[in-house]
Amino acid sequence: MNSSPSLTRNAIFNLLGSVLPLVVSLVTVPLYLDHVGTARYGVLAIVWMLQGYFGYFDLGLAAATSNRVAQLADHAERESLIWTALALNAGFGALGGVALFAVGDLLLAQFHISPGIYTEVMAALPWLAGAVPLATISGVLYGALIGREQFAALNAVQVPAGMLFQIVPLATAIVAGPKLQLLIPSAILSSAASVVLLAVVVCRVTPLRFAHGPQRRFVKPLFSYGAWVTVTNLLSPLLSTADRLLISGTIGAQAVAYYQVPFNLAMRARILPGVITRTLFPRLSALESKSAKELSIAAVRGLAAATTPMIVIGIFLMRPFLTLWTGDEFAAKASVVGETIMLGVWINSLAFLPANHLQAMGRPDVIARLHLVELVPFVALLWWALHSFGLVGAAIAWSARCAFDGILLFGAAGFGKKVMLHLAAPALLILATYGAAGLLTSPSWLRMAAWLFFTALALAWAGRAEPQARVRLVRFITLVFRQTRRWATGQ
Repeated sequence: MNSSPSLTRNAIFNLLGSVLPLVVSLVTVPLYLDHVGTARYGVLAIVWMLQGYFGYFDLGLAAATSNRVAQLADHAERESLIWTALALNAGFGALGGVALFAVGDLLLAQFHISPGIYTEVMAALPWLAGAVPLATISGVLYGALIGREQFAALNAVQVPAGMLFQIVPLATAIVAGPKLQLLIPSAILSSAASVVLLAVVVCRVTPLRFAHGPQRRFVKPLFSYGAWVTVTNLLSPLLSTADRLLISGTIGAQAVAYYQVPFNLAMRARILPGVITRTLFPRLSALESKSAKELSIAAVRGLAAATTPMIVIGIFLMRPFLTLWTGDEFAAKASVVGETIMLGVWINSLAFLPANHLQAMGRPDVIARLHLVELVPFVALLWWALHSFGLVGAAIAWSARCAFDGILLFGAAGFGKKVMLHLAAPALLILATYGAAGLLTSPSWLRMAAWLFFTALALAWAGRAEPQARVRLVRFITLVFRQTRRWATGQ
């Protein structure tokens, strides 16, 4: 069996695994706003961000597990490596949980949270602490499946897990009320059930038995890779979420909702690059450098052809979609934020590939060093833009940082000037689209004409840049349809 069909099937599994939770979130977010309220929803977003930071106590071992498992051919070696990573991450997760429990009240006190809601969150703090080892253990288990390219099994667990994490707290709010001391434990209990199911699947599919336990000789290679991934894991979410943290500290937690909802919506455009990088990572890890670079550059060209029309359409649809989804009042405050975030999403999506390439080649240190360089200038720009232009200023700063980060990553991966020049035309097209959408805010025939015009330009560029894109897209859609039908019929 050749590699291309395998990569295609893996991409289909990952695409389905990304789209299905998105469909659920489109339904649940308005319901959360109705049953929980804007203030509690904003605080809940902050809580999950803080809990996510402490999940990085895995010290990069989840990514290291994926990389090393993909490189190891001997089953006994792979099994020992996985057990070693699990033992380490269980310990680090416990330490992370203790740390969160110890400093959680101090961290939450930095945000403008009403006393009543603050009391609700503090009542759920032990549950948040218990969620940290769940996250570190599940990271290694998912990493083992990724390294073995077992994406069907991975998504068979991850999809229902993601859905339950959204649905269970919402159901709790509807049945028992919106108190966060009820919603947070219900979400974490659903996560615990998902980790148990994941462990069973890994033991059967990988397979993972007890014959070959942890070995000290795997500790050093895991840490040598994972240490730099840890730096990236700590800095990357800080770079990605500093805007919401500063918004909460400057304007208030309620303002976070007007930023978070369009931000999350814009982030959905990163589903495709996430699918591609997750699919390619184990394959790139197993390839030699030249072949891996050729595969990554080809993926950049294909991804640019796919995402450019998506971003153009997304910018024009942001305002009408938010109006239908959340109402006129909410959309009036959130639409420009979402349109601005879409600019950064485009270059950030493409930057997934050079970052993925560097990690697969065993150079996570390069990404970490770049993020260290970006941190202070970005926070300074963000602070100034937020105080000068409000929520839109924060979105502009976030997108500017994404552009700078993307340029640095393409250069560090050695993809060359030719790739950057290839991306110049779609970058200008997306900027022009943003300007047109900003000028034509009211529903009109002129806005519709502009949308059709820029969409046609984006599609024309994509067809010219990737002549085989249309054929590949038709094949991919056909395979997705067939695979979905097989899942639906239990074949």
